[in-house]
Amino acid sequence: MARVLAIFFACTTAVLAAALVRLIAPQLQRVSQQERYDQDIVFPIKVFVGTKGYVAAKGTLSADWIAYKNNTYSFYCDPEECIVASVEQTGPKLVSSIDGPMTYTVKHWTTDDDVIAENDDRCSRITITLDRKTESVLWVETPIDQTTLACKNADDSVRKATLEASLYWRRQSLK
Repeated sequence: MARVLAIFFACTTAVLAAALVRLIAPQLQRVSQQERYDQDIVFPIKVFVGTKGYVAAKGTLSADWIAYKNNTYSFYCDPEECIVASVEQTGPKLVSSIDGPMTYTVKHWTTDDDVIAENDDRCSRITITLDRKTESVLWVETPIDQTTLACKNADDSVRKATLEASLYWRRQSLK
């Protein structure tokens, strides 16, 4: 009798385990597909070039608040203005149309240090700092005009992002 009960419990356990695997496997498969989704578009590596006459950079704008993590931004600055264009991966094997070019007025220019450009949007000021020494780009969005009717419900937090290598190349460097 004990042997029959042991066999019964073993079979019941095996059936329950199989049912559990059948229920959980599709969810695990979805997670692995989601992890690959932002890798099916490979954007170029991060590049930074700074001369006395211009500064150019391209890479992925990275921060927690950015909606589409797999993106590529291109910056070109001369002593008068910076021009910025971007493309984002918005779905599996799908990219947005080109955003821009947007122009930002250069507020500070040195031939060997940094470039600072700004543009006032409707409710925020975007400040872009390109640092030649560290070959880095900092993007800062600061709220402005918060007392006006159009901006009273706008996000009032300062948001920062940096230019990094694309998601694909960051994952490759970890392997």
